[in-house]
Amino acid sequence: MKLKFISIFICLLISNLTLAQQLFGHVNSQEILGLMPEAMTAQVALQSELEVLQQTGQTMYQEFETQQKQFQIDQENMNDAIRSTKLKELEDLQNRILTFEQTAEQSIQMKQAELFEPILLKIENAINDVAKEKGYTYIFDRVGLQGGLVFADDSYDITSLVKAKLNL
Repeated sequence: MKLKFISIFICLLISNLTLAQQLFGHVNSQEILGLMPEAMTAQVALQSELEVLQQTGQTMYQEFETQQKQFQIDQENMNDAIRSTKLKELEDLQNRILTFEQTAEQSIQMKQAELFEPILLKIENAINDVAKEKGYTYIFDRVGLQGGLVFADDSYDITSLVKAKLNL
């Protein structure tokens, strides 16, 4: 029993020493991003793009509302063929608005990625450089902008061992 207790104690001591050799850190990449001048410039450019798209969408919607109101006024005096044609025109305009909204959303997402990708890469590189310089094993992002784990010392990567275990 005494031998078992000593064995467990030694294992715990060794595991604590191993953990002590690993240095963990965390970063708030959202805060860093908010302080970067190029991020502020990118945000202004993105906002400008968004405003142009919103104005275009608003113009399209106003046109739809105007045509819809006019249709409601005039429909009593229309024959079935004209009424059907006007309804089809309104439906087509509504579909164009929906398509525009979807395209605009995709456009904004692509523009955001285009503008912010180099900035996020710059932050990631700085985090990696600091982690290596200071001897950190792992760096976690507190707010998750870069994902949970933003730096890991490759010497602790067990992917190849797991692949071997699974015969992959």
